[in-house]
Amino acid sequence: MELKQLNYIVTIAEEKSLTRAAEKLFVSKPALSLQLSRLEKEEGLPPLFSRTKNGLVLTDAGRIYVNGARTILNLNEKANLAARELTEQKFTLRIAVAPVGETFFLTRVLPVFHRKYPNVKLDMQLRNANDAKELLMHRGLDLALIIDSQAEFSLFHSTLLAEDAVVLAAGEEFQGDPRRAPIILPPPETYWRATCDTLRAKEEIQGDILCETSNHPAICCLLHSLPVTAPMLSRLFIREKGLRQLPLSYRYPYYISMIRPLNRQAPPELLALEELIAAEF
Repeated sequence: MELKQLNYIVTIAEEKSLTRAAEKLFVSKPALSLQLSRLEKEEGLPPLFSRTKNGLVLTDAGRIYVNGARTILNLNEKANLAARELTEQKFTLRIAVAPVGETFFLTRVLPVFHRKYPNVKLDMQLRNANDAKELLMHRGLDLALIIDSQAEFSLFHSTLLAEDAVVLAAGEEFQGDPRRAPIILPPPETYWRATCDTLRAKEEIQGDILCETSNHPAICCLLHSLPVTAPMLSRLFIREKGLRQLPLSYRYPYYISMIRPLNRQAPPELLALEELIAAEF
C-alpha cells in the first residue's frame, strides 16, 4: 500500500466516478481502475465500491477503508510540517512559473522573499499550465503561477492576479503590412504560445517566425531595432516606451492566476509567498 494509492481511493470516493477521478488525478481511467483492483487484491480487501445508477458508491468496507486512508494522508501531511518546524533546517518550496513570468518572479518576488525567509529555498521551474496542474496534483509542486484560458479552477485553491488581453506590438518606426512582417513568438507547447497561434490564424498573419522566446527584455530590444512584430501581454506593453500597438480584429483574453491544491495544508511561508506575489502584481 502506498500513499499514492490511498489518495487514489479517496479521490474515487469523492468523485463517485472513475472517469472524473482520473481527470482530477491526471491519470488514465484504465490505470486508475488497475490501481484499485491491485490494492483490493494485494491487501485482501472485499470490494470497496459498488456501481449504482448514481455512480460508484462506497461499500461498508469501503467507508471504513476511506476513513482510514484520509486519516493516514492527513497525519502524513502534519508529520512533514512538524518535522520541518522542529529541525528549523532549510526546506524547499517548489514553484512553477509560466515562461513569460520568469523575469517578474526572479526580479520582483525572489529577492524580497529571500530577505524575509532566508531559510526557505524557492525551486522555480518554468512550466506550462497543464504540466503545472499535473505536478500539483501529484505533490510535485507547492504553487504555480500560470497563464490559462480560465479564471476559476475547481480542483485548486486559486487567486486571480490579472485579466487582460493580448496586443500585437511593434517599434514606433515600424512600417509595412504587419501580417507579412517577421514575428517573435513564445516557445511551443505553452498556453501563451497557443494564444499567440490563435491570434496569428484569426488575424491571417503570415510572416516568418524570427525567433521563439519569452524573454521580455530581448523581445523589446528586437522590436526597437528590427521591423518585426510580437504578441505581448498588454500589462507589459503599457510599461514600455518606444513601442506601438498594431490594430487587431478580435480580442484575445488571458488570465494569470496562482493555484495550489485544495486538499493540502499550506505552510505559513507559502501563504506569505502568495501574498507577496499578489502585492507585486
